[in-house]
Amino acid sequence: MGLRINTNVSSIRALRNLRANDRNQARSLERLSTGLRINRGSDDPSGLVISEQLRSQVAALQQATTNSQNAMNLISVADAALGEVSTLLVQIQDSIIFAQSTGGATPAQISAEQDAVDQAVSAIDRIAA
Repeated sequence: MGLRINTNVSSIRALRNLRANDRNQARSLERLSTGLRINRGSDDPSGLVISEQLRSQVAALQQATTNSQNAMNLISVADAALGEVSTLLVQIQDSIIFAQSTGGATPAQISAEQDAVDQAVSAIDRIAA
């Protein structure tokens, strides 16, 4: 009594073709649903490498833009501080010129000018800190 195995070659071939078509359909649906040309590395390996390099460059440029904006903000603050220091130095200069040019200044006026100079110097120290 022999054992007999029957194989249906046509059905095996049809099943293999069905599975291949199913994989192709799933890949096509994935591409349609994501809208991306490359969903995984096997879709286009060299394209994926190029894409990742471009992403890296875009991220670097975005960071450079942010850094530039931060630097511009810092320069703006420093410029405003220097403008304020310049104004205070002009006030100090005016007080010195007033004290030197008025020979008949009272001690109260000289004291007031000295107080103004002291306040201006204190303000400059606060700005510098």
